[in-house]
Amino acid sequence: MSKIIAYISFFFLSLNIVFSIKGAIPLANSLFYPTMLISFIVILFSATILKKVVLNKGFQLFFYLNLINLIYFLLLDFGDLESLQYLLARFCQFSIFSISIFLLNNNFSNQFIRFLKVLTVLSLVASVSFNFPDFSSRYMGIFFNPNEFAVIMVVGFSLFLFDTKKTTLNYILIIAFFILILLSASRSAFIGVVISLILYFMHQKTSHFFKISIFLLLPSIIFLFFSEINPLSRFFEQSLFYNRQLEYLYAFETFLQKPMFGYGLKNYAFIDETLIDFDRPIDFGAHNGYLSILVQYGMIFSCAFFFLLLWSFFRVFRFNFSLIGLDQFQVIFFKFILIFTLFNGLTENTFVGINYFQSNLFWISLAYLLFKIYENENSSISD
Repeated sequence: MSKIIAYISFFFLSLNIVFSIKGAIPLANSLFYPTMLISFIVILFSATILKKVVLNKGFQLFFYLNLINLIYFLLLDFGDLESLQYLLARFCQFSIFSISIFLLNNNFSNQFIRFLKVLTVLSLVASVSFNFPDFSSRYMGIFFNPNEFAVIMVVGFSLFLFDTKKTTLNYILIIAFFILILLSASRSAFIGVVISLILYFMHQKTSHFFKISIFLLLPSIIFLFFSEINPLSRFFEQSLFYNRQLEYLYAFETFLQKPMFGYGLKNYAFIDETLIDFDRPIDFGAHNGYLSILVQYGMIFSCAFFFLLLWSFFRVFRFNFSLIGLDQFQVIFFKFILIFTLFNGLTENTFVGINYFQSNLFWISLAYLLFKIYENENSSISD
């Protein structure tokens, strides 16, 4: 039973991908809460493991975030069923991730990265097979949104970029992921590529970096001069935040209506539509993870949330993971996910989502690195 539970976070991420496929949103809406309920039951059946995880200092970030949600619910949302559902879903989400990391421990990073490689390559192959690019519009593969598709492609690109084994297939996949990112015309995804290349350059031989750069330069030039649908031309035509300005404006106006305690746990990525004075619809809320947290929690609880996040980042980025024998490029990949998600939080509702692939990768990456730090500290104390 414990072997099955150990891989429950892998299954959870697979569902994130499946629920992002075009036409699967009704299925996602109907299956999300049953899935979380089943996960909650599984967690309860593994109470012994859960107790060890909850009491483990390596996962105290999740403990405090759950505590913030619980206190908020008891003080401000008590009796609201939807907020209770969010509270329990968030608890299940964090518990699932913690249990996988705890049970797999030293094998977690190898197995998790191998799993992500398979998941992203399958997404690429399925997209090209069932929805071949037409080169005249933003490409989204088999997914419902070009930005969602592009995030998955960026994850795949960075995985094979940071892989120390540069086989011919490895180079082919790097180029394929990059071309599909260009076809998606996602500006934030293109910046994700730039961030990954910078991290690669900082930790790799210069000759390897230039070889990769040359491989990527040709498709970049072709798309820049011969295609109107690409992130490079969109950068030059309009700023990154141009088509998000109204969402930001109304999200901030929403925050100002209830600045101290926000709109409640159930209202994540929320905009008060009564404030909108024109007919244009605003989809997916604020399109900004930071504003979404402020609207949801209000100033007081948001300060606690962001303090925990900053404290965790300080711990992760000042620690030398090579001292404890972790694979350097696996650590770089996890750090890349953290940096990219923070940046993408400016244009998407990261952090708050429970069924969002990038958000879950973010929390898993942060939890794993923190867990290894505390594990090292405990072993040092015992020695």
